[in-house]
Amino acid sequence: MTGIRTRCLLLVSAALAAGAASVPAAEPEDPAAAAVPYDVMRRTAVVEVYQACKDSVVNIGASRPDPGKPKVRQTEYASGVVLHPAGYILTNAHLLRQDGDIMVGFDGDGEFPARLVAADEQRDLAVLKIDAGRPLKPIRLGRSQGLLVGERVVTMGNPFGMGLTVAEGIVSAIGRNTRSEYTFYRDMIQTDATTNPGSSGGPLLNVSGEMVGVNTTKKLGADNIAFAIPVDRVRETLPEVLAVEERFGFVLGLEVATLGPARVTRVAKGSPAAKAGIRVGDVVTRLGDEDIQADLDVHLSLVGVRGGEPLEMRVLRKGRFETFTVTPRAVPLRPAEVAADLEPGLQRLTYRGEWKRLPAFEGLEPTRTEKVRGFDLGPARGQDGVALVFRGYVDVPADGVYAFYLESDDGARLRIGDRVVVPEAPDGEDGRRRGFIPLKAGKHPVAVEYLEIRGKERLEVSWHGPGQRRKPVPAVVLFRDAP
Repeated sequence: MTGIRTRCLLLVSAALAAGAASVPAAEPEDPAAAAVPYDVMRRTAVVEVYQACKDSVVNIGASRPDPGKPKVRQTEYASGVVLHPAGYILTNAHLLRQDGDIMVGFDGDGEFPARLVAADEQRDLAVLKIDAGRPLKPIRLGRSQGLLVGERVVTMGNPFGMGLTVAEGIVSAIGRNTRSEYTFYRDMIQTDATTNPGSSGGPLLNVSGEMVGVNTTKKLGADNIAFAIPVDRVRETLPEVLAVEERFGFVLGLEVATLGPARVTRVAKGSPAAKAGIRVGDVVTRLGDEDIQADLDVHLSLVGVRGGEPLEMRVLRKGRFETFTVTPRAVPLRPAEVAADLEPGLQRLTYRGEWKRLPAFEGLEPTRTEKVRGFDLGPARGQDGVALVFRGYVDVPADGVYAFYLESDDGARLRIGDRVVVPEAPDGEDGRRRGFIPLKAGKHPVAVEYLEIRGKERLEVSWHGPGQRRKPVPAVVLFRDAP
């Protein structure tokens, strides 16, 4: 796709020159030959982008039973792009806010069931995995830094489930902030290219066929005002969304550069990577069974890795390829506590005061202490300048790595034992945050700290673990010390 504009201009110039050299009134001797310049002139930059990217853009459908009509299934449509030949698909997380069966399809080339690998509602990014039975063609990732207002762009997606659809427009603005019903978006690309429901998750492309953004939302009630997540932010934050070491409970101990080749930028002292001989400056070219072309491939190739299982790693070092065997270290499961004399529910402590961050509760006296069934704000609803602490135990059903999620408006934090699993947001921003912890089956001390400064009150505590999707932590697994 490099040089599409130059190539098109040269072809058009050649066609015009050929036309000027001919006799206008004469019929061409070979009608087929005369049709070639016309076909060349029709093959615009948008046509080139479509041809180059159509096999890397997917249609997504998430279907679930209608709550009022169990025999009727509702389907929500979205779009996505291929990130890796092994079948990893990037899309928006808001498609997955409700449970459902996910299907991924290529235009005119069948559908495949997909499983969720990772999702981050705050960033509105998700990664799916399909098994297409063949290597897939990844989208080419460009750079969003340096985008020009007025620059031509192309969108591809699946509006209203109609199938692969192409539109063109321009970059209308950069650095826009906007809010949707799902989350608040910062520093977005604004475009006038047509975007409709179902287009979310599809690529925003430059005329070289490189993805420069992920189409995400549009301004309701307005014409031709759509927004895309800049691709540079996707490349920088996707490793955090995947969180492969925390999610699968192992330690590898290396970091690679973003926005380019998988160059090792850090090797932790005493880590499995260090013990294997990996050095800063090495460029990872193969990990396990997967070839590595860029930084994101490293994180995707580690999905599903287990501690203690050796991995072959090939690197480029000073112009030569070298192969090492790295054995990720398994993170031990935190043992459950022997807890007796428990009863269902939690203890809720209420504090009053004026804070900008979660206070140090150890030095405060609660104004109220009571027993509650779950993480309910109770009398704190409608109140400003209030902090709550929920204490008790969570009964973990099976051994494995668990993710805990907090959603609040002004501040919240979750601890398991003495470990902070979900920290307070660094700048007090609202939204959903998460953390991972490996746990043994049984009861573990849990504490949730919550702060309401002013405005709307919101607290949601959810989790997922082995064999279960994310859902609110149910009251049946919560316990407190009996009197």
